[in-house]
Amino acid sequence: MGYRLGFGDVARLSEDALVKYWLSPELVAAAPAGNRRPVWLAGRVLLAMLAENKALPLLETGLNGKPQHPELPHFNISNSAAYVAVLLGDNAVGCDLELLRPRKRFMGVAQHSFAPELYAWLANLPEDEQLPAFWKLWTAHEAVVKQQGGTVWQITALKLPLETLCPPGRHLLHLRVHNTLIACCGEDKFPEVIAPELIVI
Repeated sequence: MGYRLGFGDVARLSEDALVKYWLSPELVAAAPAGNRRPVWLAGRVLLAMLAENKALPLLETGLNGKPQHPELPHFNISNSAAYVAVLLGDNAVGCDLELLRPRKRFMGVAQHSFAPELYAWLANLPEDEQLPAFWKLWTAHEAVVKQQGGTVWQITALKLPLETLCPPGRHLLHLRVHNTLIACCGEDKFPEVIAPELIVI
């Protein structure tokens, strides 16, 4: 199968008609209430569409709460603002989606979160290049830690090399979709050119 990537709008993907068509009643019943519900449903609808698995079953919880299911390929879901992304792969995968936006005190976040060598590289960039570079570094760290089944709290333990931004034996890819940046991490090499196979806007 290789890698498959989907991207979509949370409001569109969480519409009742799509939810009823693509998700099993058991899965819908497990959805959280409140503001988190639309993005939770949207991610799973996009997963079902990308995996071509109608009536997606109730998912299991793996290491550190990472969703999984034995009938599905390896997958990872990420969201930011109004968008959601899903990455499928033959082996464990991680993806991070971030809306490219201003962020207050991002250099302080970088100093706390990244290895000293990465922070020094970022700090030495021209000021107008620092925020875009920060988002590239941040999404890389998120994708790697999610590929490993970890959480955002483990980012500070990563010592990613500047050349690859991923550990040995792993591969990383960045791509822009609309005004977002997506980082994908996996055990297999990514194609030189990759784009979302499925975009729901």
